[in-house]
Amino acid sequence: MLEHRRHGQRLPGGTHLSAEGVRKARIVGNSIGPFYRVVTSPRPRAIETAVAMGFAVDYEIPELARFPEDLEPTAGTIAGARIPFDAWAREIKHNPRLKEYAETQAFLWRSALDDVPDGGHILMISHGGIIEVGALGADFEGARGLGDGLHYLEGVRLEWTGTKWGRMERVRSDEGP
Repeated sequence: MLEHRRHGQRLPGGTHLSAEGVRKARIVGNSIGPFYRVVTSPRPRAIETAVAMGFAVDYEIPELARFPEDLEPTAGTIAGARIPFDAWAREIKHNPRLKEYAETQAFLWRSALDDVPDGGHILMISHGGIIEVGALGADFEGARGLGDGLHYLEGVRLEWTGTKWGRMERVRSDEGP
C-alpha cells in the first residue's frame, strides 16, 4: 500500500513549514502508520512534514519535487490553484508530455514499493499537482473521480496488487490507514 500525501502548510512564499503546518502534521502523524518506508521530495517542506508527523525519512526522490522544465508553464498555471483531478485529466488528454510525466510518476511510486513485504505500507510526501497527476498516471479513470485538488496533508492511498494498481482512494487530512 502506498499513501502519498501533500506536505503541510508552509510559510507564505517560503520553503519551510509554518507553525500551523507543523502542528497539523503532528496531529495527522499520530493517526497514521506504521510505515515500512518513508519517502519524500527533497524540498524542505516535504521533509519537515514527515519529521513533524513523527517519521524518519528513508530517502528522497528528486522527481517528486518538480515538473519538468518543458511543462513548467502549464504546471505553474495549474498547480498553484488546487485544480480538481478531472481538470488535470483533461490537461493530460491534450498534452502528451504531461501524460508521459504522469506515467513516469506512477512508475516512481510503484518502484518505491520494491522489496516492501506483503502488507507493508509506504508513506510518500510531495506536492500538490504532482500527486494528482501521478494518481492519474497510475489509474486514469479511478483518479478522475477523486474531487478537488489536494489540500495540505491530504493525498491518495493506492494498493499495488503485484501486477497493477488496485484500489485508489482520497485520504483527507484527518484520516489514517
